[in-house]
Amino acid sequence: MTDGKGQRPISDQCLIEAVQWRIRLTEADAQTSPEFEAWLSDPANSDAWQRMSWPWDVLGSHAHTPELVAERQLALGNARSASGHLRTRTLLKRGLPALAATILLILGISGGEFWLNRPNSYRTGQGERRVIMLSDGSKLSLDADSEVLVRFTRGARTLELLQGQAQFDVSHNSARPFSVTAGSQKVVATGTAFNIDIAGPKVIVTLIEGHVVVLNEGARDSDSVNAGRPYPVELKSGQQLTATPATPPEIETVDTSRVTAWTNGQIVFDNQPLSLVVAHVNRYSTARIAIDDPRVGSLKISGTLNAGDVAGFIDIVTHYLPVRAVPKNDDSIILESKNKTG
Repeated sequence: MTDGKGQRPISDQCLIEAVQWRIRLTEADAQTSPEFEAWLSDPANSDAWQRMSWPWDVLGSHAHTPELVAERQLALGNARSASGHLRTRTLLKRGLPALAATILLILGISGGEFWLNRPNSYRTGQGERRVIMLSDGSKLSLDADSEVLVRFTRGARTLELLQGQAQFDVSHNSARPFSVTAGSQKVVATGTAFNIDIAGPKVIVTLIEGHVVVLNEGARDSDSVNAGRPYPVELKSGQQLTATPATPPEIETVDTSRVTAWTNGQIVFDNQPLSLVVAHVNRYSTARIAIDDPRVGSLKISGTLNAGDVAGFIDIVTHYLPVRAVPKNDDSIILESKNKTG
C-alpha cells in the first residue's frame, strides 16, 4: 500500500528511531553496527532511514549557518538546552541534537523535543572508571560498576545515581539547580563538589566543598526516619551523611581524601564494616567475595589497597581479622569465621 505518490507511508516512530540511530552512529564515529543492521533489515525502518538521510545530509553541511541557527532557535526553544549531553568533537556534533529536532520538524514530527529531553545514561563495568564532562561544565566521575542518568533542561539539572558511586563537581548556576537522587536521598546544589556512594541499603553523601542540602524523597515529616534530625539536612565541607530507609541519617566529619581515593584507583577503609569494604572491592573484580555470617560482616577493619587487588585484600583481612577465605568452584570467595565448624 502506498500514499498515492508511489511511496509507502512511514510512521512517526520509525522516523524518530532513524534520527536516533543517526545520532548514535555519528557519536561513535561509526558507519554501522550489528544492532543498526538488525534494525535496518525491517523494510519500514529502511524506508524511514532513506527518508531521514536527505535532510540530515543537507542540514548537516549547513548546521552552523546563521539562517539554520535562527531556524533551530525558533523551532526548538527550550529544547536546545538538552543538547549538551552529546560529545562535542566537531562543530557538527555540537549541533546534533538541535539538528535532529529540526529534521524531525521538517519530517512533520512533533516529538523532537521529547526525544531531546530523554535522560542520558552513563555506566561503567567492573574495574572501569570514567570521567564525563557535562554540557554545563560540571564533571561527573563514575566509580566501577556504577550508573547515572542525566537529564538537563533549561530550568534544572537532574541526575539519578542508580548504582555504585560517583563524584559530582558542579558548575555554579544558581538559576539552574543541580540535584542528584540516590535511593530516597536527594542532594541539591548550585555549585559544589560532593560524593555519593550506594552501598547496599546505605546511601552515603560526602560534601567535599561548597554547600548542599539533602532531602528525603521517600519520607514524610512525621516518619520515624526524620526523628532526631529533621530533613532537610544541610551539610558543611568535610561532613558525611549516611542514611538507610529505616533509620535516621547519621552525620560525621570525615577525611574527604580517603572518601575520594577511588578516583585515583585506591580503596581506603578506616574502621569500616567488612561488609561495606567487600562491596567496594567487588566493584573491581570478577572474583566475587561473599560473607556468610552477619557477625563477620560487622567486623571493623582499616587499610589501603589498589583497586582490583583481591589477593592483597584477602591477605589483609585474614591477617588482621578472625576470618578465613574459602574459595569456591565458581571462582567466588567466602569469608567466614575461623571459629566456624563443619
